[in-house]
Amino acid sequence: MLPFYSVILFWGVGSGMLTPVFPLYVRSMGFSIEEWGALVMVYAVGTFVFEWAWGALSDKIDRRLFIASGLASGSILVFLYTVGSSKALFYVLQFVRGALFIMVGPAVKALVSDMNSSGSIGLSMGLYSSVRSLDRAVGPIFGSFLVTYGSYEHALYAYSAIYMIGAVASLFCFKGKGDPSPPSGEKTPSILQDCKYLLTTGSIAILYLIPVILFMGSTSIGSYLPIYAGEVIGMSTMEIGTLFSIGNVIGFFTTPMFGWMSDGLGRRRMVLSCFLLSCVSLFGFTIARTPLQLTLVLITFRVMFSPLTPMFLAMLTDVTPQRLIGTSMGIYSTFENLGIVLTPPVYSVIWNVYAPGYIFMFSALTQVIGILLILLKPKLIR
Repeated sequence: MLPFYSVILFWGVGSGMLTPVFPLYVRSMGFSIEEWGALVMVYAVGTFVFEWAWGALSDKIDRRLFIASGLASGSILVFLYTVGSSKALFYVLQFVRGALFIMVGPAVKALVSDMNSSGSIGLSMGLYSSVRSLDRAVGPIFGSFLVTYGSYEHALYAYSAIYMIGAVASLFCFKGKGDPSPPSGEKTPSILQDCKYLLTTGSIAILYLIPVILFMGSTSIGSYLPIYAGEVIGMSTMEIGTLFSIGNVIGFFTTPMFGWMSDGLGRRRMVLSCFLLSCVSLFGFTIARTPLQLTLVLITFRVMFSPLTPMFLAMLTDVTPQRLIGTSMGIYSTFENLGIVLTPPVYSVIWNVYAPGYIFMFSALTQVIGILLILLKPKLIR
């Protein structure tokens, strides 16, 4: 457990560092809002194309190799952003980074399932997400500190070093216990057959629609809120880093608690409550006018939104055969990436044609679709 959670630590700190730093670094290089949106989309396309395949392969090959390879690729590719300032290079790096770094997610989520004790998957997924929340609380302040007292390049160098250490640490993790064998007497199905089975099983397939909605909301916060806070609210880089750290600290405490409650009270009831309140808090971003107001809205949003993904991952684990956990997590994450692919063009138009704050209002409206899906499918989502 200790090596596994140390890898989550390195992974989360690195991700947290990039959240406030990378959008501002890109803007400092002369990218417009439309070009920044295109960079986000190119990265998401790389993840969308490849993540399901990495998840499926992790059911058949040692999951640790995927985690190590993904973190190492992230380390190398982020370092390359500091080598040149060509916009074309940035687009290439974004696609390749998305295609390779995304190996980490499905393998880590599958390992959480492998290590889970019966009956507590909600708590296990909550603890995993909680550790990432704590790491992302440390990361923004650390990254912002390096930018304030050094440069953007210093923050990217630190990110590269942290991820390379994480890649080495991942080789000492628990190997996992995925069972690649089919039921007795049956031939081993191909990866495509496994995917077809998961996508045509109603109780599983309905859960793949939810992350599209979740990540349309998540992208508005992770990719656009740092720029909004800096250019509209007038916050400094250090203040933006602190903003995200505070929000993620709150998520650290609430996420495992909600996961534990979903094990006993029922996930559908908890998910509906969190969805409704996170939707309301997204509207709050459009009316926030000061750093304090923005901080309070982000805290409210994190409290309600952060537990959603681990609770849906717990639902997915409940209904997925153990031998297909990696494949299922990969497909789920692919639909997360679809949400990221769909949003940048829309958000860029809203930012420039209407008003930046309307991004969060549109994001709130998309969350309503997720609420309707849960209400309309009570027998499939419990």
